[in-house]
Amino acid sequence: MKALVSLCLLFLVGCSNVPVAIKTAPQPDLQLSQVTGKAASHQDDTVRWGGQIVKVENNDSGSLLHIAQFPVNSYGRPDETADSQGRFLARTTDFVDPYIYKSGTLVTVAGRIAEEQTVTVDKKNMTIPVIEIGQIYRWTPRQYVHDPYWYDSPFYYDRFGYGFSHPRWRTRGYYSYGPYW
Repeated sequence: MKALVSLCLLFLVGCSNVPVAIKTAPQPDLQLSQVTGKAASHQDDTVRWGGQIVKVENNDSGSLLHIAQFPVNSYGRPDETADSQGRFLARTTDFVDPYIYKSGTLVTVAGRIAEEQTVTVDKKNMTIPVIEIGQIYRWTPRQYVHDPYWYDSPFYYDRFGYGFSHPRWRTRGYYSYGPYW
């Protein structure tokens, strides 16, 4: 039985499509705030940063992604609800389609620090680090579903703190109000 459970877990781990460079943080795990203004001393260091794409610039030599940084979780996914440490640029010699990598898309980039570049953001000049992309992963948006079964009752809580749509009420037949019954 233990062998079957471990085999199932191994199979599920093998089905993950997130690249290893995105899932695992490099050592040392440098943060954007540590590198900003000191990119020359961290040149060629490996980083894994995530964020939200601000814009994509393409030219004959490759693509440049402007990314607003957000901290990444243990799987490498950026947490857009957390505080940002600023912006960074991600550069590649490949063509990055701005339709697929549109503004607002969450990405995680793994690569090496190349240099610093000065960009203008709303009439303010900023010096931000540039990463040479080794791996990039585009995250799909999360879907949040409103479940009317739990929240549409005017009698949401009973005297014990349970909602009238709690399974204890449904199984005893006390709850018959709702759009699906």
